[in-house]
Amino acid sequence: MQKILLYFLVLFTGTFGVFERIQAQSSVQGAQTKEPDKSPSNKHSPTRLLEIGVGPTAYKGDLASQYRKWSSAFYVGVKFNRKHRVNGHLNLAIGSITGQNPSYVFTGESETTPTPNLYFKTTFFSLNYDLQINLVKTPRWIVYVSQGIGFMRYNPKDEYGNDFQNQLNTRAANETYGSISAILPTQAGVIYLLPNGYGAGIQGGWLNTQTDYLDNISQWGNRSKKDNALWVKFQFIVPLTF
Repeated sequence: MQKILLYFLVLFTGTFGVFERIQAQSSVQGAQTKEPDKSPSNKHSPTRLLEIGVGPTAYKGDLASQYRKWSSAFYVGVKFNRKHRVNGHLNLAIGSITGQNPSYVFTGESETTPTPNLYFKTTFFSLNYDLQINLVKTPRWIVYVSQGIGFMRYNPKDEYGNDFQNQLNTRAANETYGSISAILPTQAGVIYLLPNGYGAGIQGGWLNTQTDYLDNISQWGNRSKKDNALWVKFQFIVPLTF
């Protein structure tokens, strides 16, 4: 976990530093060749921002009581940046979530001998819309919290890549589930924008899934809560002009 976060942090800060140096050089050259641009577009943040990001994801459920086994995800989003206090945001994510507990044992009552899976990995696709409340918003800095609603598609598999939905012996009798769940993501983030509208940011939060089957375990689970996922996104910002 620490190595993964360190890798993404180094990548993020390194690229961010390059952006700053390029912008500084451009500003110096521009100042030497022409008068500063005093148009309104140079004084305000872009009204739409394209976000492209990557980052680690972690799962919490019956096979993991804490967020400690990490995978990764890719993100594309659009931030509507017109308002000062509240703005909309659309986000698409594609990634994976995994968990494992070789010593897991169901401690509840069961009519048959429980044989739950001890490992799972699921790829997921999610799409959500959220409202971002800006705690701080200046032409260069945006600090926000957000609450969203959306859906995710998931498909837990075993270590051999076989779907768990078809392995009825891993669940209680007559226990079935679908592959789509509602999500209510809660997040917070920081964005830094250069004067030209490009920038970088970091965002983190919880997926807040409405399913107990990310890990294929529910009735033979020792937890009463739904499965959840934590994701951290390191993102690069591109202004949209259309």
